Amino acid sequence: MRPAHRQLISIGILLATTPLLLAMGTTGGNDLSNPVRDYHATLTDRDGVKVAVTRMTIGGNVQLEGDMGRGTLHISFDNIRSVDFSPDAHDYSKATVHLKSGEAVTVRVRNSLMVYGQTDVGAYQVRARDLQNIAFS
Repeated sequence: MRPAHRQLISIGILLATTPLLLAMGTTGGNDLSNPVRDYHATLTDRDGVKVAVTRMTIGGNVQLEGDMGRGTLHISFDNIRSVDFSPDAHDYSKATVHLKSGEAVTVRVRNSLMVYGQTDVGAYQVRARDLQNIAFS
């Protein structure tokens, strides 16, 4: 096969697969407005302002992820009653997670971690560093 034919075949394959490759970034992303499950919570910020939200996610997920020792702990919203936040370091906050089982566990979360929810008047978002508490309904 001549080099020109190989180039044409390569270009054809590239053009045919490009739409598939571009779509890969969107398969499995987190949909902030339509999470897997509708969790309701009341978010209390550092000023004491309470905001009731539905379709709550943390970082686009329906679980809290935080550092525990040298590992990472993922706690499903199904297991959480409430979360208390307190400053820990410049980039981190402590999140004390009160489980439905009655136990509590503390993890470190990034201050920049975003909590999202839907209110009656629109979408709401707040950073972990600005939160005092999340109470699940």
